[in-house]
Amino acid sequence: MTPPSERLNDLLNRSLKRYPASGQLWLGYSGGLDSSVLLHLLARAQVPVTAVYIHHGLSTDAGAWQDHCQAVAAQLGVPFVAHHVQVDLGDGGLEQGARNARYRAFDQLMGAGDQLLLAHHSDDQAETFLLRLLRGAGVRGLGAMPEYRVFGDRSTEKSLLRPLLKATRSELESYARVHELTWIEDESNTDLAIDRNYLRNRVLPFINERWPVQARVVQASENLREAADLLQDLANEDLQRCGYQRESFGHSVDLVSFSSLTEARRKNLLRGWLALQGSRMPEALHLVQALQQAGAVGDAAPEVVLGERVLRRYRDRLFLTPQLQPFHGIDGGEIQWDGSGELDLPGNWALLPSQGWPVADYRVRFRIGGERAKPRERRHSQTLKKLLQEYSLPPWLRDRVPLVYRNGALVAVGNLFVTGDGPAEPPIWRFLD
Repeated sequence: MTPPSERLNDLLNRSLKRYPASGQLWLGYSGGLDSSVLLHLLARAQVPVTAVYIHHGLSTDAGAWQDHCQAVAAQLGVPFVAHHVQVDLGDGGLEQGARNARYRAFDQLMGAGDQLLLAHHSDDQAETFLLRLLRGAGVRGLGAMPEYRVFGDRSTEKSLLRPLLKATRSELESYARVHELTWIEDESNTDLAIDRNYLRNRVLPFINERWPVQARVVQASENLREAADLLQDLANEDLQRCGYQRESFGHSVDLVSFSSLTEARRKNLLRGWLALQGSRMPEALHLVQALQQAGAVGDAAPEVVLGERVLRRYRDRLFLTPQLQPFHGIDGGEIQWDGSGELDLPGNWALLPSQGWPVADYRVRFRIGGERAKPRERRHSQTLKKLLQEYSLPPWLRDRVPLVYRNGALVAVGNLFVTGDGPAEPPIWRFLD
């Protein structure tokens, strides 16, 4: 039998070579057995990585756990970062809310091309498969956890890698004993009110007495992921058939073409569309609601939350947009900008200079009502309200579009148009997803 050190090192090296990152590596380090073993493996292999401890504030011991993690990382010569988060219990419950907060924190820390390493193993895979099965998951959900996936929006080229997914917990325990590792035992792991703990401690031990559940789940998950990949291919084809467009303020498809698909393909398109944007899959009920409201007649403007995205409708197109934070304008009424680099705007938006955009003393404001503008190609000015309609800016963005002034004159309205006093091209206005 291959010694645990040799087998785990082989799994790690193969995974890192199979899925190389163009940017920095980050390790989700909780101080538990699994992440402690992965941290030790990475340090021994001299793989440059930064260990990240997420402080949820859910345990009175969280501060001590952070100190432990920082000390172990220092001992191994690994850079360490701690990040505090707030868990929203309304975000799917305690376990799901903590997971969502944790992943958002990782996303904030990571840059383009970075990769997040997590220490999930085959026992975790079996638990995830059964949990999703009991919750009525579909093919994508029952594909369980992939070894590698895109993390967040594909355009950022961030990724998530689970290099020990084919290892067992017993192999990790053996490795830890051989190398005399110390780790944290989270007291919440014995709380049987948590579904995952109930499966781990009460259900899986009995199943394992009769069937090799880890190996069977790995095979089943691989088969289901193949089916999920085929469904994603079909979703991608249907997106193109429906006139898929990617714009700075959201992605959209033609509503008439979308409505011509069968219900099953409309659902599959929505799931595939969400997957392309790195959003978690919604509950089946929310997907049905989305389909119903997307087909509503009249002037209805549906806004259906689907995972981390919102499905909206405007002018016979369906938009899948990020969830927008409440917008209250700017303290002081305006922001200074010299036009030389990126300008952060409220609500996670940014202005960037376009090619040939001149450096100057600009002031950026937002609508208060009554503004007028004259696009360069027009002979007369019009109300900004009417112009935003003409330029097809969706209603949910009309109070957020930045108005760029120079010497008191309006020179650009977002990335929609410039005036006669403005540069040749408008600036770039984009959402920082």
